[in-house]
Amino acid sequence: MSGYKAPIEVLPHRPPLVLVDEVLECTENTIRAIRTFREDEDFFKGHFPGNPIVPGVLLIEGMAQTFAYLAMTQAGTHAVYLTGIDRARFRKPVRPGDTVEFSVSFGSQRLGLITGKGEARVDGVRVASAKLTGAKMEDGAGGDSQNKVKSKS
Repeated sequence: MSGYKAPIEVLPHRPPLVLVDEVLECTENTIRAIRTFREDEDFFKGHFPGNPIVPGVLLIEGMAQTFAYLAMTQAGTHAVYLTGIDRARFRKPVRPGDTVEFSVSFGSQRLGLITGKGEARVDGVRVASAKLTGAKMEDGAGGDSQNKVKSKS
């Protein structure tokens, strides 16, 4: 176990949609975290029977949650809403039992937005990547109309 807070203690996500098991490393601008996709995950039943692979959208969500963890622990924000996904690429399928390492690095921060680059790797081989943008939120991720994007005005 690492010396970092468990993702469920930081992120607003709850099972079954917590896609980060453990944070391995977290610095001011970078993070590495892992997720092992178990054979009994419900989505494998339909994606695809006889040839199960992790849906690409879940790899992006895992990167986004890793990005949010970094922002919430290092950028002084209470929550981050994903507002953009650019240049998403999927290179190799992720199978049941694979442990994915998500790595994210911050890009710029301005006008309440944070950008970053994310990668997903299995056994050191890149399986997916994307550029991410998130909006910093003043309060928790409750989704009510009281949450406002921070701006530098």
